Formats: sequence, C-alpha cells, structure tokens
Amino acid sequence: MIRKNSLGRLSEMELEVMREVWGMQLPVTVARVLEIFATRRGWKTSTLSTIMDRLIEKGYLTKTMQGKANIYTPTIAEAVHKEHETRAFLAKVHNGSVKSFIAALADSSGMGAEEIAEIQAWFRERTGDLS
Repeated sequence: MIRKNSLGRLSEMELEVMREVWGMQLPVTVARVLEIFATRRGWKTSTLSTIMDRLIEKGYLTKTMQGKANIYTPTIAEAVHKEHETRAFLAKVHNGSVKSFIAALADSSGMGAEEIAEIQAWFRERTGDLS
C-alpha cells in the first residue's frame, strides 16, 4: 500500500476515473473502464490509458500484466482518499479547525433546524452521549 502523504493531487477527470475504479470488482482493465467513459465522455482507449498512467504516476493505481491484459488495482481505498482530501482542505482553508468549517457552512447556507438537529444527533452518537 502507498502512504497517503505521498499521493499526488487528482484532477477532476482523474477523480472521476478513480471513483469508477473504486466501485468496480477486480480485475479492472482499461476495456472495462472504457465501457463507462466511451459513452459518458466519448473517450478513446488512448485518452483513458493516458489518465490511468497518470494515476499510476501519482500513486493511486498499480498495473500488472495478466495474460495480455493490463490489470489496474487501487493502492488506497476511496474512504482513505476522502479523509486525506478532507484533512488537507481543513488545514488549508480552516487552519485545521472542524468548528470553523461547520460554522462557515452553517453561516453561509442558512442551515435549518432539521439539519442542525441531524448534525447534533450524529455528534451525540459518535461520542456515546445518548441523552
């Protein structure tokens, strides 16, 4: 497994490809991924292969040969990527403060009482406070 601190940042297209790869059963091949992106974006094999190669360079995928096919395997789980990106965002934009982030969301979006109650219930559940 690759250390998450050594991963490169993903472009929007790379993230879109990784989301599909994360959702697939192994083995993942360019042909399987191309079935999705040929329809969705009109991509050719060369376009997708270039993106998959970039994902290898950035540390998100590995590639091995199985017969005549290249098999791609994610190096980290999607949940680990989300945590890494969230922590990086919090550090960059909110100086690492979850409270600052939640306050910015609440203040800018005008969160309603129902949403606030959901968040409070979630925090109570996470901390074991069942009152």
